[in-house]
Amino acid sequence: MDLETTVQRLAEARKAGDHCPEWLPGALTLDFALDVQLGLLARRLAEGEKLAGWKVGLTSPRARKALGADVRPFGFLLQSRVFRSGARIPAAGIRALSIEPELCFTMGSRLAGTEVTREHVLGAIERVAAGFEINERRAGSARPDVPAMVTDCLTQWGIVWGSGVPLRGAGDLGSVRCTLLRDGEKVYEGVSRDELDDHVESLRRLAAALASHGQALAPGQKVITGAFARQDAAPGQHWRASYDGVGEVEVTFT
Repeated sequence: MDLETTVQRLAEARKAGDHCPEWLPGALTLDFALDVQLGLLARRLAEGEKLAGWKVGLTSPRARKALGADVRPFGFLLQSRVFRSGARIPAAGIRALSIEPELCFTMGSRLAGTEVTREHVLGAIERVAAGFEINERRAGSARPDVPAMVTDCLTQWGIVWGSGVPLRGAGDLGSVRCTLLRDGEKVYEGVSRDELDDHVESLRRLAAALASHGQALAPGQKVITGAFARQDAAPGQHWRASYDGVGEVEVTFT
């Protein structure tokens, strides 16, 4: 299938509520799946949505092992689903809701090209903040493979971002300790380097991957770089995460 036909066919399936139709698994390479994702994004933007930023997927060795794929694909973030800390988000519209504590970076300047270095990344990132990724396991008639998940933005639904610090004031991001509480009870505690790839390297890879697909990181965009942990969530729950040396974030699902 050519790109436009695939995007059209998948858009029609999703409009009917099927995010992974039977024909999709096994049909796409990863690079083609990323182009399909961007084609679907273009349709959302044409409908009035705004691009808020990006995510780097599969930055956890645990996640890569579970899926049997040594890749780190990107996904997009929509402005309508970017929330400030303290938000109250209705859970009814999010299928199989889950939440992930993640660091959230804000771009200070444009970052583009396949030859981006760590120094370029450090110069382009303005701030790092406490964050959450909200995920949705959307309905499909087939079990997705990795490229199929990529076309569906890797289960991304939205993000919540909280307090933060300038990147150069954050110290060693690998040593950041995250503590996650649900309704005041600690459900997770861990250190970044034990859970995730190096954040600066993830951002460098993201810039290169986006450039190879005709995209770039733009000033003001948010970027999340992977989950310390994943927890199922439900209506009525209050979640709070603190990241040593970075900040705090909280959200309530109604």
